[in-house]
Amino acid sequence: MADDAKYRVGDYTIDVSRFRLTAGGQTVPIEPKVFDLLVYLIRHRARVLSRDELFQQVWDGREVSDATLSNHIKSARRALGDNGELQQTILTVRGRGYQFVAPVTDDPEPAVEVAVVRGRRRPLWLLLPAAVFVVIVATSFLLWRNWSAVPARADAATPIVLVLPLEIGGDAPASWQGWADEIARRVIGSLREISGLRALDRATSFSFAGADRTHEHIRRQLPDVSYVLSGVVTPAGDRGFRITLELDELETGRQAWRKVYEHRGSFDEAALTEVEAAIAPAVSQSLQVTILEDEQLALRRLREPLTSDHEALELYVEGWKYLQLYDYESMKKAVDLFERATARDPEFFDAYLALGEANRWIFGYYETPRDVLPKVIAALKRAQELRPNSAEPLSALGLTYTMAWDWDEAWRYLNLAREKDPRLAITELGFALYYCAHDEAERVKQSLQRAKENDPLNTELADWGNWALFMVGESDAARDWVNGMMEKHPTFGFIAAGAGVGAGISGDYPRAVKLAEQGHLLESTPIVKVMLAQAYGYSGRHQEARTLLHEAERAGVYTCPYESAVAYLAIGETDASMALLEKSYEKRSNCLIFLDVDPRLEPLRKDSRYQQRFAALLALVGLDDDAVKSRRARMRAG
Repeated sequence: MADDAKYRVGDYTIDVSRFRLTAGGQTVPIEPKVFDLLVYLIRHRARVLSRDELFQQVWDGREVSDATLSNHIKSARRALGDNGELQQTILTVRGRGYQFVAPVTDDPEPAVEVAVVRGRRRPLWLLLPAAVFVVIVATSFLLWRNWSAVPARADAATPIVLVLPLEIGGDAPASWQGWADEIARRVIGSLREISGLRALDRATSFSFAGADRTHEHIRRQLPDVSYVLSGVVTPAGDRGFRITLELDELETGRQAWRKVYEHRGSFDEAALTEVEAAIAPAVSQSLQVTILEDEQLALRRLREPLTSDHEALELYVEGWKYLQLYDYESMKKAVDLFERATARDPEFFDAYLALGEANRWIFGYYETPRDVLPKVIAALKRAQELRPNSAEPLSALGLTYTMAWDWDEAWRYLNLAREKDPRLAITELGFALYYCAHDEAERVKQSLQRAKENDPLNTELADWGNWALFMVGESDAARDWVNGMMEKHPTFGFIAAGAGVGAGISGDYPRAVKLAEQGHLLESTPIVKVMLAQAYGYSGRHQEARTLLHEAERAGVYTCPYESAVAYLAIGETDASMALLEKSYEKRSNCLIFLDVDPRLEPLRKDSRYQQRFAALLALVGLDDDAVKSRRARMRAG
């Protein structure tokens, strides 16, 4: 079929020469590879197309996973207004492949416009001498900028790279997935050492594990990303493996770099280190980014084995499988595996760091903070001892001390972390919460923006960022923040429930109930029940609020007494509320960082019966007027 063909499918027109999909005269966004897949399916619609044929013809025989093909099929259906349940356009034939089944009208009307350049087609600028001159001048300038005065790179020109978790393809055993994930984590760490580019942090990267990875979806989630690094691991021969990596420009779909690594032998750390060591330099070279001398040293250090104990390494890799699920049961399994790894190798820095992170999540969300805090501190302090120049344990300690309202230690560690690495999202989240406790609204917004730039899909940031904004009276900013975060994390109940709290603070009680009920539907944990009870209390539905509070109390697990205090205050039970606030001090509740700024507590602050007790509690948490003024002065001086 000629390349100037057009196909009509219902109201949609697929213009092959212009690489355009339109409906009703309007262009429908579609990424290049999805467009190629759609055209191939239409052209061969008389038969079922196997996965192998699609891999060979659409991906030119490159190694891609079944998940990649499935995601592209989903996007092709969605572009034509279809979905996997209806399958009115592309039919999945189980065990065989796919077939295009919608009625198609061929319209070989020649196109008038010059074809848009994509993929491996002959670049248009080769035909235009004037454009060649412009490209040469621009390229010369870029090279000059990279090779002279390299440290002074403009942020606007810095390419932003998203590293996707590697996929497992072919007949690879499922046990390979943990090792493939470890490669992705190491590559992210390596790329983050290079100042001439910006690699998004791993929480954002791993939010795409098992999810839609098409360029179309990534652009919607992360519009600022410039390049996507993806890969697939497949068996090679009887005893070996192959890793195929591709770096694509997100906007155009152009492939900037591709490399196939083949290794004879088992899929173990030695092989992974060999492959990972080559990736960061290759990616930097393809983006014309110079690696500075000190960055080269840092990269060499990252290539050192994580541990000499193979069983400890296996425990560590298995622990990460659970850590990145971010639910309570998974976190407990991760803690057990990391503890066993550190017991086998007491010098295992990465395992201590991961152990600290897993315990920090439990400390922040699931268990009595007083009991878990020493475990977090011990693991992170050990990691700091092993690598004093690493910013990561300092960053995690800074956030932990902030949530534990240990203000002096928090300030010290946060500043040390930012000095060593100014691009860690956890550091900036720690600063945002620190500033929130001291009612510094502009600083809160600045730190959250910096955190979001480096780890935009981090669920912890999504949740706590919302609380920090509405606590300092930034209701509009909080609403904008949480609306965007709920869109990006539609199944994370904590975010929706927290959005309900923010709506309640702003006085929008119908929205508060709607959002809190949504959060409860997604995640009916005791703390989410308490937040829904608050919304019901503000809306006058006191009996329903009491029922939820009793359910939370009978659950037999830790529920933040601070939030329960707010819920009782919302139904007018002030004695119970004040008693629970004092209990939150005994439990070392992290929510006490909001004690001085939380507008929900205003009835207690104004009630003469509780003012003395409230003031005493502020002093215990280090948020009395004198302490806050002293720290504000230090902030402005520093």
